[in-house]
Amino acid sequence: MNEIVASSTTTIFLAFAVIGSVLVYLILLFDKRQRRKLKAVLSKTGDVKPLFMVRAANEKLHTIKQICDNDASAARTLVARQLDELVADYDKGNISLNDYCNKLNRLLAMVA
Repeated sequence: MNEIVASSTTTIFLAFAVIGSVLVYLILLFDKRQRRKLKAVLSKTGDVKPLFMVRAANEKLHTIKQICDNDASAARTLVARQLDELVADYDKGNISLNDYCNKLNRLLAMVA
């Protein structure tokens, strides 16, 4: 009787060991495929501008333009001129998106 119990226990243990090994192999295979896909996506999107930063810059630009259009004082015309120069420099590619956002923040602080 002991031999039957020992034999079935060994068989069950080996079955679980084999099934576990297969599951670990499948998980590692899936992980490897996902990493390859992620590297491909990251390499394709490496030169794309940060979407939220562009959106924030557009919001700031719109707000500054509204404020300058509503008030035609000398300070506002100075800010409007600086804004036009800043936008022109950004459109030409002379300044980075980070610098553009920082300068828009300064202009927004001047008019707010």
